[in-house]
Amino acid sequence: MKSIKSKIQVSILSVVLIGSILIGVITAFLNASGIDYVMTKTLGPATQMAADAVTWRMDAYWTALQEAASSDIFRESDPTSPELEPIRDGIAQRNGFLYTGKMDADGFSSTGQSYAEEEYFQQCKATVQPYISDIMNDGKQMIFLLEVPIIKDGRFDGVVYGAISADFLSDIVINLAMGNDGVAYVLDNNGNVIGHRDRSVVEKGSSMIEAAKTDPSVADVAAVNQRMIQGETGFGTYNFYGDNKFVGFAPIGGNQNWSIAIEASQREFKSTLDRSILLTVLVVALVVIATFPVAIRVGRSISNPIRACVTRLERLADGDLKTPTPAVRSRDETAELTKALDATICRLNDVVQDVSHHLFKMGEGDFRENITRTYWGDFAAIETSIKAIHNSLKNTLLQISQSAGAVAAGAVQVSDGAQSLSQGATEQASAVHELSATAASIADSARQTTTAAEEAGEFVHQAGEQLGISVTHVKELNAAMEKISNSSTEIGKIIDTIETIAFQTNILALNAAVEAARAGAAGKGFAVVANEVRNLATKSDEAAKATKGLIESSIAAVMEGGQVVHQVTQSLDKTSSIAGNVTTKMNAVVTAVEEQTSSISQVTEGINQISSVVQNTSATSEQSAATAQELSNQSLLMNNLVHKFRLTESETEQPH
Repeated sequence: MKSIKSKIQVSILSVVLIGSILIGVITAFLNASGIDYVMTKTLGPATQMAADAVTWRMDAYWTALQEAASSDIFRESDPTSPELEPIRDGIAQRNGFLYTGKMDADGFSSTGQSYAEEEYFQQCKATVQPYISDIMNDGKQMIFLLEVPIIKDGRFDGVVYGAISADFLSDIVINLAMGNDGVAYVLDNNGNVIGHRDRSVVEKGSSMIEAAKTDPSVADVAAVNQRMIQGETGFGTYNFYGDNKFVGFAPIGGNQNWSIAIEASQREFKSTLDRSILLTVLVVALVVIATFPVAIRVGRSISNPIRACVTRLERLADGDLKTPTPAVRSRDETAELTKALDATICRLNDVVQDVSHHLFKMGEGDFRENITRTYWGDFAAIETSIKAIHNSLKNTLLQISQSAGAVAAGAVQVSDGAQSLSQGATEQASAVHELSATAASIADSARQTTTAAEEAGEFVHQAGEQLGISVTHVKELNAAMEKISNSSTEIGKIIDTIETIAFQTNILALNAAVEAARAGAAGKGFAVVANEVRNLATKSDEAAKATKGLIESSIAAVMEGGQVVHQVTQSLDKTSSIAGNVTTKMNAVVTAVEEQTSSISQVTEGINQISSVVQNTSATSEQSAATAQELSNQSLLMNNLVHKFRLTESETEQPH
């Protein structure tokens, strides 16, 4: 029989060795593929971004010259015109030109020289399109000359030119190099290098296409450069003087037929791959060596516990449930474990099935079946516990069932009483609220009555005072009437005197007339006088009689008025006395109304307190009703739940 320990050791060592070798091979393959993939995906976008950057930079130059070519000052001015000079200098300063200027249709320039025979002038004139010269040396530095044609009346009328330093391309490609051995460069449409981190390469006018004609070793480089000047975008590889290179290239758009390339050294980027392969081999060897003692220890750690489990399983077959162990199918030490486990499963199966059966019944609420099976060994404790649980739950549920019915009935009664109490409390609250509103209205009316009584008392008091004044005036009027009566009496006496005088005067006049008659002619004048005196005496007597009649009428009226005034005085005295009594009573009424108002305010305050208490009672009764209803619902729910348990043979499940 092969030992399980040896099987474990061999298996572990085999897995570790094979796994380590596979990991190393896969890692090396993935690293190599990853480097190729990264370079392929990186160089292309990087090159395109660099091309876009150069295009953007050149477009700025072209835009400035095109704006100048379309301006009136450049179209109308002579190339050497003084007024054109500050404008040319401003354009150069704002847009980064070394200098700018104008050439007329004959090639005469702002410098005072003619460039009619230069290729860049001829090309711009022939195509009537913007044109950039090849890289050239203006005596101070390497430059490019950009020309934009001036169109006037649909015809070529000169160019606006601007010179830019060729070093800006070198400055751009310096920052694009990938790694220490990588380089970036720019080619013109002839394949000449016009941008390189080594400016001497630009100054010499290096061209791999031309060099390949005499040097076959650079044919791969020339082939890639040929694709570049044809305006292609792509990725390639070539060997440059013993070093394999990755290269990505893209055309530079715009008015210049340039192309930019970024190359990276495969040897530099794959040097880490060689180191990783060597490191992987070393790691595999170390892992295999370190696995030997680990495998031995693992074999022993597994084999010894298995043997111990065999002994434990034999004890488990006799009823010891403390340490169960899973079954293993094999021809080694686990075979003994399997035999012991089989015996244990047979015995445990009986116990577990019986326990599961009874627990399932109890889980369904069926407590009618009694536990009659007898367990053995340590399983006897399970038998005792199951029986105890069964009996305890059955008795408890019987008591709960009885209590639940009583609680449900009581809860229904409590709920009904609480509902009635809540309804009564609500009606009381409504009645008290109406009573409070009525009391408040009565209090307002009492306050208004108090105010009116106070005002009426004040008016009665004022009327009493005015009545006293009226009595005083009537008394004064009575005195005046008495004076008028006395004066009338005196006037009557005077009238009697006048009547007496008139009577005597009449007698004297009569006597005078008699005497005049006796005198005859001598007494005629005296007779006339006596006659007039008698007439006056008669008129005086008549006037005195008329006056006496009027005075007697006045005296009678004054006497009557005096009696009336006396009666008015007596009436006013009685009215004044009554007004005094009314004032006294009104003061008493005011005092009583004020006391009633105070009492009504106290009653209103008490009713408000009662209303608040009744409202609180109503709210509490509503909460109690809701709680009682919830209690009733819960008790009914509990009663329904309890009735789900079947506790006796005659008991059936009640509907719920």
